[in-house]
Order: sequence, then C-alpha cells, then structure tokens
Amino acid sequence: MKVISSREGASGQEVAPLRWRTRARLHANNGDSIVSPPELIVSEWHDYFLGLLQRWSIPMLRFALGLIFFWFGALKLFGTSPVMNILEHTYWFLPVRTFTLVIGVWEMLIGIGLTSKRALRCVLILLCLHLTGTFLALLLAPMLFFQNGNLLRLTVEGEFVVKNMVLIAAALVIGGHEVKPLRGRAAA
Repeated sequence: MKVISSREGASGQEVAPLRWRTRARLHANNGDSIVSPPELIVSEWHDYFLGLLQRWSIPMLRFALGLIFFWFGALKLFGTSPVMNILEHTYWFLPVRTFTLVIGVWEMLIGIGLTSKRALRCVLILLCLHLTGTFLALLLAPMLFFQNGNLLRLTVEGEFVVKNMVLIAAALVIGGHEVKPLRGRAAA
C-alpha cells in the first residue's frame, strides 16, 4: 500500500498547497473574465481533502481509540463502569473488584500508549489481547450474550462484546500504518 505524502495528490503527482494551486491553475477565457472550469475546481478540492484524510485519519483513529480506552479504564478504576454487572455474571470465579481494577489499569495504559504513540507495538499487542480476551465471555456466559441460546440473536451485552471486532480491526489499521518495521525493509 502506497502512503501518499502531504505534497502528493491522489494521482501520485506532486501537488502544491491549495492556496498556490488556485492562483496558478488553468483558466478558461469567458469574455472579459477568467473563470476556472468547474471540473478543475472540484478536482483541486477533492485532492486537497483526500490529502487531509490521508494525513490525519490514522492519527485521529489512534487518538480516538486511545481516549476511549483511557475513559473506559478510568470508569472501571473508580468502580462506576456500566459493565460491572457483566463482569460479575461472566467472571464469577474471579474476585471481581480486583479483576476490574486490573482491567481498568490495563485499559488506561493502552489509552495512554495510543494517545502518546509510545511503545505502540506493545500497546497494540496488549489491546488485541484485551479485546480477544473479551470473547472468552461469550463462552463463559452464553445466556447473557445470546437470546434463547441462538448464536445469531445477540442481546445488548452480546452486541457490546461482538463490536470489539471493529476495535481489533482499528488496532490492526493503526499498526499497519504507524508501527515501524523492526529491521530495515527488504529490497523490493
């Protein structure tokens, strides 16, 4: 996958910043006034916004995911998380308060790591382990997550757990774009 820099358009050609391109663009002569063709204007704005998306979408995804993990971890740490009931019914064999504190600290560390972009490889591994571990709840208390034992009919709690697949996919996207290789890239 080719990453497009801020100076490169969708077509792969280097483009000037929008403010300079608007002065230097081609114009169509319409009597005494000079008017830009609408296709050229749309193309310029398209390339400009595409460049913004390509530059900022992954960092914003990383920041948003980090903020959510920090927030949810803090809720668990202070004992005000709405998932306390789920944890009590699913992990009945564990001391729930201690387990919740550990999970809360774990989530806050993930959040701090994502927002600060420190030790990102380790943070993403912890994130994927944490989210994958939540699927264990589906096996431990299936009646809590599935209506009448039907695997296709999720309860609200089931949707809460299954949506973690999206968060795992977001972590994979972040890892694919922002984690540097351990060694220099092999010659292509």
